[in-house]
Amino acid sequence: MKKIFDLENFNKSLVFIRPYLVVVLLTVLSSVLFSLFSAARPILIQLAVDKYISPNSNSVDSLTGLLINNLNFSFSLFMLMIFIFLIIESVFQFFFIYKSNHISQLVIKDIRSDLFKKILNFKISYFDSNPIGRTVTRVISDIEAIGAMFSQGILSVFGDLFKIIIIVLWMLFSNWKLALLGLSFFPLLIFSTMVFQRLMKKTFEEIRTSISKLNVFVYEHITGMHIVKMFNQEHQELKKFKKINKQYTLNNIDSVLYFSIFLPVIDIFSAVSMGLIVWFGGVIIMDDLNSINNIANTSLGQIISFILLINMLFRPLRSLADKFNTLQMGTVAASRVFKLINKKNMHEQSLGVNDIELYKGDILFKDLSFSYKLGEIVLDDVNLEIKSGETIAIVGPTGSGKTTLINLITRFYTIKNGNIFIGNTDINKLELNTLRNNIGLILQDTFLFSDTIYNNITFYNKKSKEEINELIQKMGLMCFINSFPDGLDHQIGERGIFLSMGQRQLISFIRTYVSSAPILILDEATSSMDSETESLIKKAINFLTRNKTSIIIAHRLSTIKNADKIIFLKEGRVMEKGTHEELIKLKGFYWNYYKTQLV
Repeated sequence: MKKIFDLENFNKSLVFIRPYLVVVLLTVLSSVLFSLFSAARPILIQLAVDKYISPNSNSVDSLTGLLINNLNFSFSLFMLMIFIFLIIESVFQFFFIYKSNHISQLVIKDIRSDLFKKILNFKISYFDSNPIGRTVTRVISDIEAIGAMFSQGILSVFGDLFKIIIIVLWMLFSNWKLALLGLSFFPLLIFSTMVFQRLMKKTFEEIRTSISKLNVFVYEHITGMHIVKMFNQEHQELKKFKKINKQYTLNNIDSVLYFSIFLPVIDIFSAVSMGLIVWFGGVIIMDDLNSINNIANTSLGQIISFILLINMLFRPLRSLADKFNTLQMGTVAASRVFKLINKKNMHEQSLGVNDIELYKGDILFKDLSFSYKLGEIVLDDVNLEIKSGETIAIVGPTGSGKTTLINLITRFYTIKNGNIFIGNTDINKLELNTLRNNIGLILQDTFLFSDTIYNNITFYNKKSKEEINELIQKMGLMCFINSFPDGLDHQIGERGIFLSMGQRQLISFIRTYVSSAPILILDEATSSMDSETESLIKKAINFLTRNKTSIIIAHRLSTIKNADKIIFLKEGRVMEKGTHEELIKLKGFYWNYYKTQLV
């Protein structure tokens, strides 16, 4: 059974129900009562027929006969009682449907929050190796499938199972031989259900995989639409999309095929069972055949009751098959979600020393080596010292390891060989949030949120507009902000699409300055600016680096001539270090690199 139904992930999902256990129990109770009143109606109809339409109480079992003999109210009042039962049944049904879906939304809210919390604490290396679309699928559509598992599956299953038990017990107690006749196809139905569930489990896994691939493809191509159009690849990419979409469609068609086979099978079993009851019961009542007199104590009301009960019995069985498929889909999705939640060695370690003063100390890179992939060395035995308040520049050809140094000092990646110290403390022993709060980072590929300039600037440090304007004035960038129609309230579009690259970087400069971090890192922060913007930003850099320990990575050497020290990296190794004038006199790596930019 474990192969058919993933109990492990099902149980993990149940953990999220615990905070709402009282409401869940009341919902399950309402489902049970709804099923009880639903199953009672055919029994009341049997009593009504045998008492008022075909008075023949002596031919039914003693309990039913006793009930009939003690009915002392009119037929109209009896019909009213059946109607009242129907109303009560509807009330319980309403409560169950509403609360089960309500609980489902609360549960998936908690699971989604828990998952997103985990994702926020993942190492950067996770996002390097996992497409964004796949992670989005886990957070949205997979969790929706888990929600359906609660609202349409697990909670209603209890009521359906209870209804089945009540119906079977009543049928056996009322007329066990007629009941066995009606239930003769039950073993075949159970076998068919097990085969159906096995096939559907495989299909659902394929559907979830197809959804993930579809999300990844759509996300990447919408975000990269400029590239698609630039290279005139609309037709080719449409072909690829159609291929993925076709596979997703085929997987869904497989599930439809299995449903199309299984559901008529249930209807056939139901119809044949009711036909057998009508045939044998009718023969007994109308012809009183001696050859089958052993099936005694059968009345017209009982035949009608058994027909209704068989229909009610097969209906929840059919419903259970649907719900079991919902459970299957939910547990398949849960296995993917909990695999992500339970990922080991993927979370950043945040505990450590929390001393703000320490970030005003020196920074030391000692015997530092690093590889993103085994055998591909990016940094090789790097030894550097940056004095507190000093501005150093790191230059070198593409792929020399400049950005990797930044990734390691911010602990985006784990250091395995060597050490980085801030104020004589290994950064691996520092409290992570405090470490990053004390480092102002400006990247070449600036990311801005779809919001106002003000909200992007105050993403970390919530200062008033007056305070922000004062700080911008100090940086000499007020003219830049005033160039926008709405100033700080200007909407920049998704990822700052309405801004130039230089404008995005200027906003990033202001955002970093507002954070007041004592350590400043600029990674190719001026590489995409025109000469006018670069001139503006040079003034801002001089203002930003004042009284701060600053690391500037740049291809354009004109921006780092005044650095206290310049480090030249090549193939992950420190080849030269010194001031601009000292390195020019050496006529080595830096001198050659500098000459190429003058040509």
